[in-house]
Amino acid sequence: MKGKLAVYILAIVASYPFYYLMVMNRYSLVILILNFLLGVYLLAAGSDYLVDGASGMATHYRISEHTIGLTLVALATSLPELAVSDIASFYGYSDTAWGNVVGSNIANIGLVLGIAAVIMPLRLSPFIRRDSITLALVTTLLILFALIFGSFFWWMGLVFLIIYGVYINDIRSREEKEFMNEKMSFPVAIISTIFGALGVVWGAYVLVKSAVGISMVLGVPQIVIAITAVAIGTSLPELATTITATLKKKHGIAVGNIIGSNIFNILVVLGTAAIIHPISLSMEDLYLSVISLSVVTYLLTGYAFRKKLGKIEGLSFLLIYTIFIFLVVQI
Repeated sequence: MKGKLAVYILAIVASYPFYYLMVMNRYSLVILILNFLLGVYLLAAGSDYLVDGASGMATHYRISEHTIGLTLVALATSLPELAVSDIASFYGYSDTAWGNVVGSNIANIGLVLGIAAVIMPLRLSPFIRRDSITLALVTTLLILFALIFGSFFWWMGLVFLIIYGVYINDIRSREEKEFMNEKMSFPVAIISTIFGALGVVWGAYVLVKSAVGISMVLGVPQIVIAITAVAIGTSLPELATTITATLKKKHGIAVGNIIGSNIFNILVVLGTAAIIHPISLSMEDLYLSVISLSVVTYLLTGYAFRKKLGKIEGLSFLLIYTIFIFLVVQI
Protein backbone atom coordinates (compact mmCIF):
# COMPACT_ATOMS: atom_id res chain seq x y z
CA MET A 1 0.00 0.00 0.00
CA LYS A 2 2.69 2.52 1.03
CA GLY A 3 4.86 1.67 -2.01
CA LYS A 4 1.95 2.13 -4.45
CA LEU A 5 0.95 5.36 -2.70
CA ALA A 6 4.51 6.69 -3.08
CA VAL A 7 4.50 5.90 -6.81
CA TYR A 8 1.13 7.60 -7.15
CA ILE A 9 2.40 10.75 -5.36
CA LEU A 10 5.45 10.83 -7.67
CA ALA A 11 3.08 10.60 -10.65
CA ILE A 12 1.19 13.67 -9.39
CA VAL A 13 4.43 15.64 -9.04
CA ALA A 14 5.70 14.52 -12.45
CA SER A 15 2.41 15.42 -14.12
CA TYR A 16 2.90 19.18 -13.62
CA PRO A 17 5.83 19.68 -16.03
CA PHE A 18 4.17 17.24 -18.42
CA TYR A 19 1.00 19.34 -18.32
CA TYR A 20 2.93 22.50 -19.19
CA LEU A 21 4.53 20.63 -22.08
CA MET A 22 0.99 20.09 -23.35
CA VAL A 23 0.18 23.80 -22.91
CA MET A 24 3.25 24.76 -24.92
CA ASN A 25 2.41 22.19 -27.63
CA ARG A 26 -1.38 22.06 -27.29
CA TYR A 27 -1.95 20.99 -30.88
CA SER A 28 0.38 18.00 -30.68
CA LEU A 29 -1.96 15.02 -30.74
CA VAL A 30 0.59 12.63 -29.18
CA ILE A 31 1.21 14.89 -26.17
CA LEU A 32 -2.53 15.50 -25.80
CA ILE A 33 -3.27 11.77 -25.77
CA LEU A 34 -0.49 11.08 -23.25
CA ASN A 35 -1.86 13.79 -20.95
CA PHE A 36 -5.35 12.35 -21.39
CA LEU A 37 -4.12 8.93 -20.26
CA LEU A 38 -2.23 10.52 -17.36
CA GLY A 39 -5.43 12.32 -16.32
CA VAL A 40 -7.35 9.04 -16.43
CA TYR A 41 -4.72 7.37 -14.21
CA LEU A 42 -4.68 10.20 -11.65
CA LEU A 43 -8.46 10.31 -11.59
CA ALA A 44 -8.87 6.55 -11.14
CA ALA A 45 -6.02 6.07 -8.67
CA GLY A 46 -6.87 9.27 -6.81
CA SER A 47 -10.48 8.25 -6.25
CA ASP A 48 -9.28 4.86 -4.98
CA TYR A 49 -6.92 6.43 -2.43
CA LEU A 50 -9.50 9.07 -1.49
CA VAL A 51 -12.13 6.46 -0.66
CA ASP A 52 -9.69 4.25 1.27
CA GLY A 53 -8.19 7.21 3.14
CA ALA A 54 -11.60 8.64 4.00
CA SER A 55 -12.74 5.23 5.26
CA GLY A 56 -9.59 4.94 7.39
CA MET A 57 -10.13 8.39 8.91
CA ALA A 58 -13.79 7.58 9.57
CA THR A 59 -12.76 4.46 11.48
CA HIS A 60 -10.17 6.36 13.55
CA TYR A 61 -12.60 9.09 14.57
CA ARG A 62 -15.57 6.69 14.79
CA ILE A 63 -17.44 8.61 12.10
CA SER A 64 -19.80 6.84 9.71
CA GLU A 65 -18.90 6.47 6.04
CA HIS A 66 -22.14 8.29 5.15
CA THR A 67 -21.06 11.40 7.05
CA ILE A 68 -17.57 11.24 5.55
CA GLY A 69 -19.20 11.09 2.12
CA LEU A 70 -21.41 14.08 2.92
CA THR A 71 -18.56 16.24 4.16
CA LEU A 72 -14.91 15.38 3.44
CA VAL A 73 -15.38 13.48 0.17
CA ALA A 74 -18.09 15.88 -1.05
CA LEU A 75 -15.80 18.85 -0.39
CA ALA A 76 -12.86 17.24 -2.18
CA THR A 77 -14.84 16.26 -5.28
CA SER A 78 -16.55 19.68 -5.47
CA LEU A 79 -13.31 21.66 -5.63
CA PRO A 80 -13.44 21.88 -9.48
CA GLU A 81 -16.96 23.38 -9.32
CA LEU A 82 -15.85 25.84 -6.63
CA ALA A 83 -12.86 26.99 -8.67
CA VAL A 84 -14.75 27.27 -11.97
CA SER A 85 -17.79 29.15 -10.63
CA ASP A 86 -15.84 31.56 -8.42
CA ILE A 87 -13.42 32.44 -11.22
CA ALA A 88 -16.29 32.82 -13.68
CA SER A 89 -18.15 35.06 -11.22
CA PHE A 90 -15.07 37.19 -10.64
CA TYR A 91 -14.83 37.90 -14.37
CA GLY A 92 -18.58 38.47 -14.67
CA TYR A 93 -19.45 35.29 -16.57
CA SER A 94 -22.81 34.67 -14.90
CA ASP A 95 -23.94 31.95 -17.30
CA THR A 96 -20.83 29.90 -16.59
CA ALA A 97 -21.10 30.34 -12.82
CA TRP A 98 -24.78 29.30 -12.81
CA GLY A 99 -24.52 26.62 -15.50
CA ASN A 100 -21.55 24.97 -13.83
CA VAL A 101 -23.43 24.50 -10.54
CA VAL A 102 -26.79 23.45 -11.99
CA GLY A 103 -25.28 21.34 -14.77
CA SER A 104 -22.98 19.59 -12.31
CA ASN A 105 -25.84 18.82 -9.92
CA ILE A 106 -27.92 17.37 -12.75
CA ALA A 107 -24.94 15.29 -13.92
CA ASN A 108 -24.16 14.12 -10.37
CA ILE A 109 -27.61 12.58 -9.96
CA GLY A 110 -28.60 11.76 -13.53
CA LEU A 111 -25.25 10.49 -14.80
CA VAL A 112 -23.06 9.59 -11.81
CA LEU A 113 -25.64 8.11 -9.45
CA GLY A 114 -27.42 6.56 -12.43
CA ILE A 115 -24.29 4.70 -13.52
CA ALA A 116 -23.46 3.65 -9.95
CA ALA A 117 -26.97 2.22 -9.37
CA VAL A 118 -26.83 0.29 -12.65
CA ILE A 119 -23.45 -1.21 -11.72
CA MET A 120 -24.58 -2.34 -8.28
CA PRO A 121 -27.70 -1.80 -6.10
CA LEU A 122 -26.90 0.91 -3.54
CA ARG A 123 -28.00 0.32 0.04
CA LEU A 124 -29.66 3.40 1.56
CA SER A 125 -29.27 4.19 5.26
CA PRO A 126 -31.99 6.07 7.19
CA PHE A 127 -29.87 9.23 7.19
CA ILE A 128 -29.84 9.38 3.38
CA ARG A 129 -33.59 10.00 3.50
CA ARG A 130 -33.12 13.00 5.77
CA ASP A 131 -30.22 14.43 3.78
CA SER A 132 -32.06 14.00 0.47
CA ILE A 133 -34.95 16.02 1.93
CA THR A 134 -32.41 18.70 2.90
CA LEU A 135 -31.13 18.69 -0.69
CA ALA A 136 -34.70 19.03 -2.00
CA LEU A 137 -35.38 22.01 0.32
CA VAL A 138 -32.11 23.71 -0.64
CA THR A 139 -32.87 23.14 -4.34
CA THR A 140 -36.38 24.60 -3.85
CA LEU A 141 -34.87 27.72 -2.25
CA LEU A 142 -32.44 28.03 -5.15
CA ILE A 143 -35.26 27.78 -7.69
CA LEU A 144 -37.42 30.31 -5.86
CA PHE A 145 -34.57 32.83 -5.72
CA ALA A 146 -33.87 32.29 -9.42
CA LEU A 147 -37.48 32.59 -10.58
CA ILE A 148 -38.47 35.51 -8.33
CA PHE A 149 -35.38 37.69 -8.66
CA GLY A 150 -33.76 36.40 -11.87
CA SER A 151 -30.40 37.08 -10.21
CA PHE A 152 -28.32 36.07 -7.23
CA PHE A 153 -27.09 38.91 -5.03
CA TRP A 154 -24.50 38.98 -2.25
CA TRP A 155 -27.09 38.67 0.51
CA MET A 156 -28.47 35.49 -1.07
CA GLY A 157 -24.97 34.05 -1.09
CA LEU A 158 -24.63 34.94 2.58
CA VAL A 159 -27.92 33.20 3.34
CA PHE A 160 -26.68 30.09 1.52
CA LEU A 161 -23.42 30.04 3.50
CA ILE A 162 -25.26 30.42 6.83
CA ILE A 163 -27.58 27.53 5.91
CA TYR A 164 -24.57 25.37 5.09
CA GLY A 165 -23.02 26.15 8.47
CA VAL A 166 -26.25 25.10 10.20
CA TYR A 167 -26.39 21.94 8.09
CA ILE A 168 -22.82 20.90 8.98
CA ASN A 169 -23.53 21.51 12.68
CA ASP A 170 -26.64 19.32 12.38
CA ILE A 171 -24.57 16.51 10.84
CA ARG A 172 -22.19 16.60 13.81
CA SER A 173 -25.07 16.41 16.29
CA ARG A 174 -26.69 13.26 14.88
CA GLU A 175 -23.75 11.07 13.88
CA GLU A 176 -24.65 7.64 12.54
CA LYS A 177 -22.98 4.70 14.24
CA GLU A 178 -21.89 2.66 11.25
CA PHE A 179 -18.20 1.88 11.39
CA MET A 180 -15.79 0.04 9.14
CA ASN A 181 -12.96 -2.34 9.93
CA GLU A 182 -10.17 -0.74 7.95
CA LYS A 183 -6.57 -1.89 8.44
CA MET A 184 -4.92 1.44 7.70
CA SER A 185 -2.80 3.54 10.05
CA PHE A 186 -4.07 7.05 10.73
CA PRO A 187 -1.05 8.89 9.20
CA VAL A 188 -1.35 6.82 6.00
CA ALA A 189 -5.10 7.51 5.95
CA ILE A 190 -4.46 11.28 6.11
CA ILE A 191 -1.83 11.17 3.36
CA SER A 192 -4.03 8.92 1.23
CA THR A 193 -7.01 11.27 1.64
CA ILE A 194 -5.07 14.46 0.88
CA PHE A 195 -3.19 13.17 -2.15
CA GLY A 196 -6.23 11.21 -3.30
CA ALA A 197 -8.26 14.43 -3.38
CA LEU A 198 -5.39 16.26 -5.09
CA GLY A 199 -5.08 13.56 -7.72
CA VAL A 200 -8.84 13.51 -8.37
CA VAL A 201 -9.07 17.27 -8.86
CA TRP A 202 -5.83 17.66 -10.82
CA GLY A 203 -6.50 14.53 -12.86
CA ALA A 204 -9.95 15.84 -13.83
CA TYR A 205 -8.44 19.18 -14.84
CA VAL A 206 -5.73 17.57 -17.00
CA LEU A 207 -8.29 15.19 -18.49
CA VAL A 208 -10.66 18.01 -19.44
CA LYS A 209 -7.90 20.20 -20.90
CA SER A 210 -6.47 17.35 -22.96
CA ALA A 211 -9.93 16.25 -24.11
CA VAL A 212 -10.72 19.77 -25.31
CA GLY A 213 -7.37 19.88 -27.14
CA ILE A 214 -7.96 16.50 -28.78
CA SER A 215 -11.45 17.60 -29.86
CA MET A 216 -10.05 20.77 -31.43
CA VAL A 217 -7.33 18.85 -33.28
CA LEU A 218 -9.84 16.30 -34.59
CA GLY A 219 -12.35 19.01 -35.52
CA VAL A 220 -15.16 17.97 -33.16
CA PRO A 221 -17.92 20.68 -32.94
CA GLN A 222 -17.68 23.16 -30.07
CA ILE A 223 -21.10 22.16 -28.69
CA VAL A 224 -19.82 18.61 -28.19
CA ILE A 225 -16.77 19.96 -26.37
CA ALA A 226 -18.94 22.09 -24.10
CA ILE A 227 -21.36 19.32 -23.16
CA THR A 228 -18.77 16.59 -22.64
CA ALA A 229 -15.42 18.07 -21.64
CA VAL A 230 -16.65 21.20 -19.87
CA ALA A 231 -20.11 20.40 -18.46
CA ILE A 232 -19.35 16.83 -17.44
CA GLY A 233 -15.70 17.62 -16.70
CA THR A 234 -16.28 19.14 -13.27
CA SER A 235 -18.37 16.08 -12.32
CA LEU A 236 -15.56 13.62 -13.14
CA PRO A 237 -14.28 13.57 -9.52
CA GLU A 238 -17.77 12.64 -8.28
CA LEU A 239 -18.07 10.03 -11.03
CA ALA A 240 -14.72 8.39 -10.27
CA THR A 241 -15.15 8.52 -6.49
CA THR A 242 -18.76 7.31 -6.47
CA ILE A 243 -18.10 4.39 -8.82
CA THR A 244 -14.99 3.42 -6.85
CA ALA A 245 -16.94 3.56 -3.59
CA THR A 246 -19.74 1.51 -5.19
CA LEU A 247 -17.34 -1.22 -6.33
CA LYS A 248 -15.81 -1.27 -2.83
CA LYS A 249 -19.37 -1.53 -1.42
CA LYS A 250 -18.94 1.74 0.50
CA HIS A 251 -22.52 2.72 -0.24
CA GLY A 252 -22.57 5.47 2.38
CA ILE A 253 -19.69 7.24 0.65
CA ALA A 254 -21.14 6.60 -2.83
CA VAL A 255 -24.57 8.13 -2.16
CA GLY A 256 -23.45 10.57 0.53
CA ASN A 257 -20.86 12.00 -1.85
CA ILE A 258 -23.54 12.91 -4.42
CA ILE A 259 -25.96 14.41 -1.91
CA GLY A 260 -23.19 16.25 -0.09
CA SER A 261 -21.65 17.54 -3.33
CA ASN A 262 -24.98 18.87 -4.59
CA ILE A 263 -25.73 20.62 -1.30
CA PHE A 264 -22.19 22.04 -1.28
CA ASN A 265 -22.52 23.20 -4.90
CA ILE A 266 -25.68 25.17 -4.20
CA LEU A 267 -24.90 26.60 -0.78
CA VAL A 268 -21.12 27.13 -0.94
CA VAL A 269 -20.14 27.22 -4.63
CA LEU A 270 -23.05 29.39 -5.80
CA GLY A 271 -23.08 31.22 -2.46
CA THR A 272 -19.48 32.38 -2.71
CA ALA A 273 -19.89 33.14 -6.42
CA ALA A 274 -22.86 35.42 -5.66
CA ILE A 275 -20.87 37.23 -2.96
CA ILE A 276 -17.96 37.77 -5.37
CA HIS A 277 -20.20 39.19 -8.12
CA PRO A 278 -24.00 39.30 -8.70
CA ILE A 279 -25.14 36.49 -10.99
CA SER A 280 -27.71 37.54 -13.59
CA LEU A 281 -29.75 34.92 -15.43
CA SER A 282 -31.69 34.95 -18.69
CA MET A 283 -35.12 33.33 -18.56
CA GLU A 284 -34.54 31.20 -21.68
CA ASP A 285 -31.46 29.62 -20.07
CA LEU A 286 -33.18 29.33 -16.72
CA TYR A 287 -36.27 27.23 -17.40
CA LEU A 288 -34.68 24.10 -18.89
CA SER A 289 -31.99 23.91 -16.21
CA VAL A 290 -34.50 24.54 -13.39
CA ILE A 291 -36.97 21.92 -14.66
CA SER A 292 -34.24 19.30 -15.16
CA LEU A 293 -32.68 20.01 -11.75
CA SER A 294 -36.10 19.78 -10.08
CA VAL A 295 -36.96 16.45 -11.71
CA VAL A 296 -33.74 14.60 -10.80
CA THR A 297 -33.57 16.07 -7.27
CA TYR A 298 -37.17 15.36 -6.30
CA LEU A 299 -36.98 11.92 -7.91
CA LEU A 300 -33.90 11.13 -5.78
CA THR A 301 -35.79 12.31 -2.69
CA GLY A 302 -38.64 9.94 -3.54
CA TYR A 303 -36.26 7.03 -4.14
CA ALA A 304 -34.50 7.75 -0.81
CA PHE A 305 -37.54 6.38 1.05
CA ARG A 306 -36.69 2.94 -0.34
CA LYS A 307 -34.06 0.60 1.07
CA LYS A 308 -31.89 0.69 -2.03
CA LEU A 309 -31.32 2.21 -5.45
CA GLY A 310 -31.39 -0.52 -8.09
CA LYS A 311 -30.94 -0.78 -11.84
CA ILE A 312 -34.42 0.51 -12.63
CA GLU A 313 -33.84 3.66 -10.59
CA GLY A 314 -30.40 4.06 -12.14
CA LEU A 315 -31.77 3.71 -15.66
CA SER A 316 -34.47 6.29 -14.93
CA PHE A 317 -31.77 8.78 -13.89
CA LEU A 318 -29.75 8.06 -17.03
CA LEU A 319 -32.84 8.47 -19.22
CA ILE A 320 -33.62 11.88 -17.73
CA TYR A 321 -30.01 12.97 -18.17
CA THR A 322 -30.00 11.81 -21.80
CA ILE A 323 -33.17 13.79 -22.50
CA PHE A 324 -31.61 16.85 -20.81
CA ILE A 325 -28.49 16.64 -22.99
CA PHE A 326 -30.61 16.15 -26.11
CA LEU A 327 -32.70 19.25 -25.34
CA VAL A 328 -29.58 21.31 -24.61
CA VAL A 329 -28.12 20.36 -27.99
CA GLN A 330 -31.40 21.14 -29.77
CA ILE A 331 -31.70 24.55 -28.15
